Amino acid sequence: MKKRALIVTVGTGTRSDVQIFKPLKKAIEEYHTDFVWLAASSGSRSNAEIIVRELALATEDYAIALLSDIDDFQAVFQDINAVFQDLFSRGFAPDEIEIDFTSGTKAMSSGAVLAAIHNQCRSINYITGQRKDGVVIDGTEQFRKIRPAMVFAAYDLKRARDFILKLRFDTAEQLLHGLTLVDTRDQALAQQLRHIAEGYRLWDLFNHKGALAKLKHLDGTLKETAAFRPTPAAAKALEELAQGKTAPKDLLLIDLFNNAERRCHEGRYDDAVARLYRTTELLAQYVLERDFKIVSGDVDPIKIKVPDTMREGLERLRDKRDNKIKIGLDWDYRLLEGLGHDLGVSYTANESLQGQLRQRNQSILAHGLEPMTANMYRNLKASILSLIATSIPDFATRAAALQFPWLGDHKAGGDA
Repeated sequence: MKKRALIVTVGTGTRSDVQIFKPLKKAIEEYHTDFVWLAASSGSRSNAEIIVRELALATEDYAIALLSDIDDFQAVFQDINAVFQDLFSRGFAPDEIEIDFTSGTKAMSSGAVLAAIHNQCRSINYITGQRKDGVVIDGTEQFRKIRPAMVFAAYDLKRARDFILKLRFDTAEQLLHGLTLVDTRDQALAQQLRHIAEGYRLWDLFNHKGALAKLKHLDGTLKETAAFRPTPAAAKALEELAQGKTAPKDLLLIDLFNNAERRCHEGRYDDAVARLYRTTELLAQYVLERDFKIVSGDVDPIKIKVPDTMREGLERLRDKRDNKIKIGLDWDYRLLEGLGHDLGVSYTANESLQGQLRQRNQSILAHGLEPMTANMYRNLKASILSLIATSIPDFATRAAALQFPWLGDHKAGGDA
C-alpha cells in the first residue's frame, strides 16, 4: 500500500478576521496523508502550530520547515527542494508526495510549484471556492490539482520527436509509453509519434513488413510529423521491400546501403563499414542473378562458361551436407570476371577497394580489434559507389530518394 505525504505552504493571512489555518486544516484532512511538512515563515509558524494542534498530529507524523526568505522564490525553491529530499530519505517516492500552495506569498507559491515540478511529485494542489471580499467562503472549498507528469508529458512529446530525428527510436518509444496527456491533439500526436518511432525502428532492422504496417497509419494533418512522412517513391519501395525474399534485389541493395549511411550518421562506424562490406557482396550477387541467372548460394559450374581451372576451384567449394556450391564475396567477383562482366573486371582492377575491404576484416566486428573511423567509412563508401555505378548508373540518386525523409539532405560520412 502506498504512503502519502503532503507539503503545505503556510502563510500569515491578509486579514485579521480570517483564520488562514482553517482551509489548510481541511486540505490536510482531504488528502488523507501519512506525513505533513508545513512550510512556514517566522511570522506564520503560529498558524502551522495551530494546524498541528487542531489535527492532533503525532510528533512522528509532521515537521515544520521555516523558510529562509518568503519573498525570494529562488530561496523558497531551495528550501522546499530540501523538504522533498527529507521526504525521500523517509522512504516516500515522488509519486507519493503532494504539495498544496494555497497559502503564502507569491514567492512561496511560485517556489513551491517549481520545486514540485522539479521533483515530479504526484500532484500540485490549490484550494478555491466561492469568495466574499476575496476570501473563500467556509464550506464552499474546492480542491484543484494538476499532475506535474502532465507538464512533463507535453515536454516529452518534443523530446521524443527530437530522438526520432536522431534515429534513437527505442528511446523515443520509451518516452512515449504511458504519457499522461489531456489535450486531444497531444494524444493524437503521441499516437502518431509511436507509429513513427516503431515503424522506422523496424525499417532499420530490415523488418519491412512491420515497418509498412506502422507507417501506413501516418496522419498528414499534423505539421509536427510532416518531416517523417515517406516520399511517394519511398512508400512504394517499402511496399516492395515488404515482399521479403521476393523483393527486388536492387531495392534491397539500396536499403542496405542507406542503412550503412544511417549508422555513419550515428557515429557507429564499425556497424556502417560492416554494412558496406555486405553491400559489396550483395552487389555481385545481384548482378550474377540479373545478368547470368546465377545464384551465389547454388552455383552449377557445368552450366556456366568459365575456364576449366575456375570450374575446378568452384567444385572444391561444394558443401558435402547439401551438395551445393556456395560462394562468397571474392568468388562472386572472380566468377563475374571469368564471365567477362565489367563489374568483375572493375573489382579485380581496383586494388584500393580490395585493400579497404581487407582493412574492414581487421574490424572488431569482423576478425580483428581495430576500430573503424569516419575516414575509413568515407573512403570505402566512395570506392563502392564507384563500383556500383558500373552496373547501376542511377544508384546514388535512387538511394538518396529512398533514404529516411528527414535525412534526405544529409551527406552521410561527410561531416563525421
